[in-house]
Order: sequence, then C-alpha cells, then structure tokens
Amino acid sequence: MTTTTGLITTSFGRQYIVSTNNGNTYQTVSKGKNTEFVVGDKVDINVINSEQAQITHLYPRNNLIYRSDQNRSKMIASNINQLMIVIAIKPTFNINFLNSCLVAADAENIQPIIILNKSDLPESSEFINKIVDLYHDKLGYQIEIHSSNKHNENLTQLIQNSRSLLIGQSGVGKSTITNWLFPNANARIGDIAKYENSGKHTTTNATLYILDEQTELIDCPGLQEFGLFHIDITVLAEYFPEMREHLGQCKFNNCVHLSEPQCKIVELVNEGKIEQSRYIFYKNLCSRLKTKKSY
Repeated sequence: MTTTTGLITTSFGRQYIVSTNNGNTYQTVSKGKNTEFVVGDKVDINVINSEQAQITHLYPRNNLIYRSDQNRSKMIASNINQLMIVIAIKPTFNINFLNSCLVAADAENIQPIIILNKSDLPESSEFINKIVDLYHDKLGYQIEIHSSNKHNENLTQLIQNSRSLLIGQSGVGKSTITNWLFPNANARIGDIAKYENSGKHTTTNATLYILDEQTELIDCPGLQEFGLFHIDITVLAEYFPEMREHLGQCKFNNCVHLSEPQCKIVELVNEGKIEQSRYIFYKNLCSRLKTKKSY
C-alpha cells in the first residue's frame, strides 16, 4: 500500500476528496472515527486503488475558519492566507454578517479583504460610500469594488501566491466571482460530483480550486449567518481594531467594556471616537457569548 501526501479539496459527509502533488485525486475516508477534516487540510493517505485511499495523518493547521452557534460548530476551511468577504446591497445586506467575518479572520490572524460586489446597481452608490467610509477610511480594512459588468482586475493579483477563502451570504454574486477568477470552476465541480451521485456536497461544503502551484481559491457556499460562539468573551475586544489600541487603559484589568466604571472603550464610544454601530454589535455579541456552551 502506497503512502503519499495530499490536500483535502472538498468533503461530503465523512468522506473527503484529496488531491496529491502528482495530480491524482482520491475519494478518502479517515482511519480514525473521531477525527474530522476540512478543506485546506494537509494529510497523509494510504492509496488503496486508483480512486480510493484512507487518511492516516493530519498535519498541524496554521489556522481554522469555522462558525458556531449555541448547539454546534462547523469547520469551513483551514490554512488560509486571506479571507475575501463578498457583500452587496442586494439581497438585503446584513452588517452583522460582515462584522462576524472580520472578527473570525482577526481571531485566526488571517488577512480580511472586503469585496463590494454589484457596484453597477444604481442603488449601490450610497451603500458603497458608507461601507468605504467606515470599514476602510476609519477602520483600515482593505476594500475592493467589483461588478459582473466591470471586473476588478486587482482581485486576480490579490489571490496570487496565496490560499484565499471566498465567503458571503447567499445571492451576493460570489459564484460569479469564482467563475471569473477560475474559469474551470464549473468543470471542477463536475469532476468532484462523480464521487457522489447526488452531487449535493457541491452546494453544502467548501471547494478548493488549484489555480497553479502557488495559488488556491476556496469557494464557500452562501451562508445566512456566521456564529461566533467559539470566541472567548475575555479577548473579544482584541479582534476589533478600533478597540485594540486602547486595551489596558480601563480602570479594571478584567474589563470587558460593557458597564464597568471608568471603561476607556465606553468613554470613546460616548465621545464618538468609536462607531456606535460597531459597539452595539460588540455588546450584542457579548450577550450571546455569555449564554454559550463549552466547545
């Protein structure tokens, strides 16, 4: 039985598709029953035949993007260099989703990039101005403006020599961006579907596309929300850039910046130096985290 190293490119149930450096692709299962894997994982496999293999070893992850609610968590992808968050005015924009993705990226030391899609819609102009003013001008996040009629060529440069995770809510045009960045994406999905007759995994799990030896793009199916119940409330403020530089300036060392006296963060909010909407998101997230179960 031959042993080789590969990369998990998608999954369905507890089965995984692994691509090796020599271009071979295998349908695999885990040797152990209690180990879960995710797209982006580097693994060793024992090759059984030309199509099947067994995962025998998981290499340490540099980072892990996952979402969690009160009852469970779901891994999305691992070993990411940058998180590309696609937003648009249509369908209804959810600012909490954007804020949650930014926190998740910061918590895992991943570079976030906000992609403002559907910029050609007449009603997008004011929306774009507001997002750019807050998230770029005030908070320093990188923003790229894009539409299907006017592609942002800078995106093709941004994904070079990195592993990028493309994420967004359903309907924001993420698949259109994927197919533009990687024209063979639809063919790739067809190749994956041969491993499962229904092909349902292609709509419920992330898929990794290898553009070249140094460039990979992971497309995550549209999400409706991005839970952060795995985040520790005591360090949450560290993942807000507007708060991070002021941490340690409160009266109490264990201040979580809610109702404690002489809190520097609350003081800055009251002075208008920290955006009210961002602080409200922070407070609401703290309230939810106080009710969470252990992960």
